[in-house]
Amino acid sequence: MPKQTYYNLSKDKKDRIFNAGVLEFNYHDVNNASVNTIVRIANISKGSFYQYFEDKADFYWYIVMEIIYGRIGKYEQSLRKNNGDFFKTEEQLFNSLLDLFDDTKYRNIVRNVFKTSYIDLKARFSGKGSTIYIDTYDILMKYGFKGYNIKSKDDFLVVFEIVRNISNNTIMTMISENLSKSATKEMYRKKLEVLGRGIQKRTWF
Repeated sequence: MPKQTYYNLSKDKKDRIFNAGVLEFNYHDVNNASVNTIVRIANISKGSFYQYFEDKADFYWYIVMEIIYGRIGKYEQSLRKNNGDFFKTEEQLFNSLLDLFDDTKYRNIVRNVFKTSYIDLKARFSGKGSTIYIDTYDILMKYGFKGYNIKSKDDFLVVFEIVRNISNNTIMTMISENLSKSATKEMYRKKLEVLGRGIQKRTWF
């Protein structure tokens, strides 16, 4: 993550550096991207770059987290808007992440991070994910879990992890199989439907 010196910059300068990184990482993955190109586009010295970030990877992950977490960061607001409907909120989040693949400014970065750095991405989101999990559970408690058969925080943690894995795996499938956006949405919807319905056969007496 950036050093304090970066946060002390003016908004215009921060935006210029951020956008320079977005441009370079759109064309090259983190291993092949050039710091020299980034500083040239941003119109800063190479020495200044290292005053703001530890290294190229630090800058890369800052950009990735800002892009993706910017969508996830609105989660609590969406959950309240949907009156605590967890699955509906998750589906909206998933569709929002899919929209990044249509955004010419970010789509190559997002595609590359899922293709080449997924394990790192998942690890970096673990801390933020735990915060979202706690906040989400507290909100859902107010709505009685909207009819879901969730009886404890442990139950919810299992469901939360399953749903997030469904989201990530569906995006990975979309990339590897070159699926359309509509086909990807339908695949995700079907998976959530099966999860919500459950697979245990009911016994009638």
